[in-house]
Amino acid sequence: ELIQQTLGTINEALTLEILITILVIIIMVFNLRASVLISGLLPVAVLMVFIAMKLFGVDANIVALSGIAIAIGTMVDVGVILSENIIRHLDEDDKNLPINLVVYNATAEVSGAIVTAVATTIISFIPVFTMIGAEGKLFRPLAFTKTFALAAALIIALFLIPPFAASIFKKAKIRKTSYYVLNGLIKYNLKIYVMSVQY
Repeated sequence: ELIQQTLGTINEALTLEILITILVIIIMVFNLRASVLISGLLPVAVLMVFIAMKLFGVDANIVALSGIAIAIGTMVDVGVILSENIIRHLDEDDKNLPINLVVYNATAEVSGAIVTAVATTIISFIPVFTMIGAEGKLFRPLAFTKTFALAAALIIALFLIPPFAASIFKKAKIRKTSYYVLNGLIKYNLKIYVMSVQY
């Protein structure tokens, strides 16, 4: 029963993370395709974590599963950084380069920073792996699952997001289009507000 409750908590956390991701990206980037791209690959990363747990014999206890929930935020951050940079490069492309080349350049620009950030977090868990006794039994599963989650996020960010992004992002001025739409909505709402105040 306790494991079922924990699995329910993980499922709820994953669902909320996906919804929050969609909302944040729509608000900040104003691009639905980017939010669908990241939120669609998030369950794949969690599945990769469970496969790694099975291969390395990590028990799915409460602490181990909580490590996945903790790492979901970092997994989303990596996807947001990469998607945002890809969109920026698409908007600034004035030479009509092939979309595959634009996505490659955008990925190469931030890949070093992403690898460094993820590697730093993974290395910081090395002391946890050396724990023995009761402390080791308690915290090592969390270190394993979070490391698996970060590694899965890195693989997805560098090997899955770029080809999917090249497929779903059209070569258009994404930011300019979204700016005009958002600006139009704001002006329309202001006009309604002014009219209501006058009456």
